[in-house]
Amino acid sequence: MSKELLLISTVPEDRAFSEQVASTAGLTLKITPRVDDAIQIIANEEPAIIFVDTSTEAQYLELHNKIQNSVGLFSNKVRCNSIHFLSNQNIEETKFLIQSPLFGNYVMRNFIDPRVGEHYGHLVAGSLSERPFGLAQLMKPGTKIQKVVVKQSEQKQDAVEAVRSFMVAAKFQSRMATVVANAVDELLMNAIFDAPVDAMGRQMFANLPRNAHIDLIDRSAVEMQVAYDGFYVGVTAIDLFGSLDKLKLLSHMSKIYTQEEYKVRSSGAGAGIGLATVFRSGGSFFFASEAGSRTEVTVFFRKTDSFREFKDQFRFISTQFFF
Repeated sequence: MSKELLLISTVPEDRAFSEQVASTAGLTLKITPRVDDAIQIIANEEPAIIFVDTSTEAQYLELHNKIQNSVGLFSNKVRCNSIHFLSNQNIEETKFLIQSPLFGNYVMRNFIDPRVGEHYGHLVAGSLSERPFGLAQLMKPGTKIQKVVVKQSEQKQDAVEAVRSFMVAAKFQSRMATVVANAVDELLMNAIFDAPVDAMGRQMFANLPRNAHIDLIDRSAVEMQVAYDGFYVGVTAIDLFGSLDKLKLLSHMSKIYTQEEYKVRSSGAGAGIGLATVFRSGGSFFFASEAGSRTEVTVFFRKTDSFREFKDQFRFISTQFFF
């Protein structure tokens, strides 16, 4: 595998973004507008990261079909964890990407903020590690990481309020701090109630009321990590079950839920219903999961001058699954 970032695109903004990402992640950028040329590079050089313009279904299908007819969709030359789809469309409009066997990462184009390439570059660098676990791997080097272990389900609210206070102290507007706190509430709720499974893979607490008391001991303990680098806040919820289902997650993340569906929060939804709402409120996600061992879900928000900018900021969904 080469230390290259391959960009398949003719969009000028993609080039500028990719240059920043490659520089931050320590990769050499190679650009081609033609899928045929990209296939040759993939087959011969195995680039570490692939960025590809998938603004339309036709663009995606050209890539899909040519990979299938050359190196193969499930070849170790093509790793979904390393493929990043660049798109102008909202995620609910890209079912062809969500359902793709190549799906690993989705980037919604909004490169106005000059720091987005550097920010995403840190995530790309983290994703190239053997296992991208730990918030420190995803933030600017040297960023201080604060950690909290939740040992009882009732402590979730204390952790959420601590994050809200942290945001206010970091000069986030009150409304923004509330959005971040609500996102953290979703992360912790999923880690406490939806992630734990028994030896047969059956959820243990998913059907319990969300105010039920649970002693989170040993493997059930949930860790929260929080960091702010002066521009971006990142919050991670960690469970030790590794039960996150990628297909279910993406299905729920890409659906627009009604208020009634959100209230019901059926146990089958798990991580997804609330997180989809967070994504549409300006949050970005990095999911890292090793089956049967560990799941880390991280949400990112950029501090902005106005709530409108906050809601409309650069967003992505990154999934890194290991088996």
